[in-house]
Amino acid sequence: MKLDVTQAIRNAGTVYTFQGEQAMAPQDISGDRIALDDARVEGTFVAMENGDVVVDGTLATVAHARCAYCLAPVSVTVKADYHETFVYGGDPEDDEVFSYDSGKIDLEKLVMSYTVLNLPMRFVCKENCAGIGDWESRGVSVRLSQEELPGQHPFAALKQLLAEQAGESDD
Repeated sequence: MKLDVTQAIRNAGTVYTFQGEQAMAPQDISGDRIALDDARVEGTFVAMENGDVVVDGTLATVAHARCAYCLAPVSVTVKADYHETFVYGGDPEDDEVFSYDSGKIDLEKLVMSYTVLNLPMRFVCKENCAGIGDWESRGVSVRLSQEELPGQHPFAALKQLLAEQAGESDD
């Protein structure tokens, strides 16, 4: 989402309102893939005499991930308030500063930053999720007997070696 700030720059000190949506790309965070709905963004902006633009507002989106305990799908509403200054002519590669160099301000970096900062530390499907065993409450059996386990489980070679040694000692 881009804000046209040319009118605000001509009328420094005048407050302008805006609202819109910002597309959000999926993010890989701590090894988890987080899908994000388009963010609803609204607020105000005002240009300063030096050309910097102060942007205030709120954003809301929905993050989709997997439960950290049982891997069930989880959706969490993410809301954030922001107050940032966009520096005219600043370094666009600097992650510490929001900048712009034309009459338009791109809010993508701001929206993504505030969204990621407001994600939960851990996605959980319910407060008392019992973990992978909780799949049983959904009618899915996750426990296998020794006969059902694939032949390449971690101790298959040890089991085979013990069986061979037991056969040699019987001779």
